[in-house]
Amino acid sequence: MKRHVSGLILLAFVAGTAVTALAAQTAKPTPRTPDGRPDLSGVWYRRVAGPVTERVGKSIVRVAGNPTVPDRYDPGRPKYKPEFLARVKEMTDDQINVDPSFHCGPPGIVRIGPPQRIVQTPREVVILYDDLNGSFFRVIPTDGRTHRTGVEPSSLGDSVGRWEGDTLVIEVRNILDSTWLGDNGMFHTENTKVTERLTRKGDTLMWEAVVEDSEVFVEPWKVAPRTLTLVPNAEIEEAAFCEDRGADDRVTKDYHGNVR
Repeated sequence: MKRHVSGLILLAFVAGTAVTALAAQTAKPTPRTPDGRPDLSGVWYRRVAGPVTERVGKSIVRVAGNPTVPDRYDPGRPKYKPEFLARVKEMTDDQINVDPSFHCGPPGIVRIGPPQRIVQTPREVVILYDDLNGSFFRVIPTDGRTHRTGVEPSSLGDSVGRWEGDTLVIEVRNILDSTWLGDNGMFHTENTKVTERLTRKGDTLMWEAVVEDSEVFVEPWKVAPRTLTLVPNAEIEEAAFCEDRGADDRVTKDYHGNVR
């Protein structure tokens, strides 16, 4: 009991320190571009892999990482219509075989997570990712251009941006329906629409996303938001070569956690 209480006190202290640090980052002046927009450029997030585990007898145990601190972000999950729940369960139970991202497929939107590096110009915003499955990028026009026509669906879809005050709103369509929205069978259809919102305050960036798919969802899914802090003097490097993570290497379902 004493050890448990001590752990809770430590977590409370760490959480309080993090909140204080975040408030200080938010309170800083927000840099702006010559046209008066908030400057979103910079490295905002560096993906950290989940806990390192190894087999000990018939068990899988953690050999690295603080066991009292969550390793993975939980985006929540959409509410599927009753007639699709069995399909979600089937895909979840067989994720090791049917999850395209688990076999080096592109993660797609919104599974890839928040922006890692942003490069902003007066006409467009470029977002760069160092993902588990490779390096990815998005070019998002912000000068009034509309969605492209006659192009094939892609894992990251077709994005256009617009400013609503100091918030950049990004609308994503034409997303490849073979991608998943997250772990645990989060499938979607070709008619999915994703709306992301990026708001910079000081040296913090709030990322929000809403996923709409009226064919399979009861209601739009609001992804759990994330507040990122600027990572100074950092770069997004080319991702390591992806290796197919086969069934022989997974004896539990620990991989059912978003490490992005």
